[in-house]
Amino acid sequence: MPPCDFVPEKYQSYPYERMLKIREQNIAPSLRMYYKKPLLLHQGHMQWLFDYEGRRYLDLFAGIVTVSVGHCHPKVTMAAQKQLACLWHTTNIYMHPSIHEYAEKLTSLFPDPLKVVYLTNSGSEANDLAMFMARLYTRNFDVICFR
Repeated sequence: MPPCDFVPEKYQSYPYERMLKIREQNIAPSLRMYYKKPLLLHQGHMQWLFDYEGRRYLDLFAGIVTVSVGHCHPKVTMAAQKQLACLWHTTNIYMHPSIHEYAEKLTSLFPDPLKVVYLTNSGSEANDLAMFMARLYTRNFDVICFR
């Protein structure tokens, strides 16, 4: 693997075997793991993941937002910290400059007449919304999907 000068913090939580036991006893089995010996990940940096023993992995699976920017990307971390210091969350019945500025920048990239966005907080929520809107528009309730 290519070199990496990032050094993860020392893992200081429960031992691996205790984590497995907690997973088995306290986490729904539908949230299953796909490996004989599941990874106990401890930290991420850019495209790298680090396990509880400090081993480094190239993250080819990713998840949600990390797909596009990597883990703990400095620019994203700084922007998130700046926003969290200002306002964490509010309902969408209020206005906030950041979301309006983002919507304007994003829709400026779209061709006419696509100038409206509906922002969601996750891919699952976006999929739910897409199905709801398609069903409402077409009056067809059948859905074909891949798992």
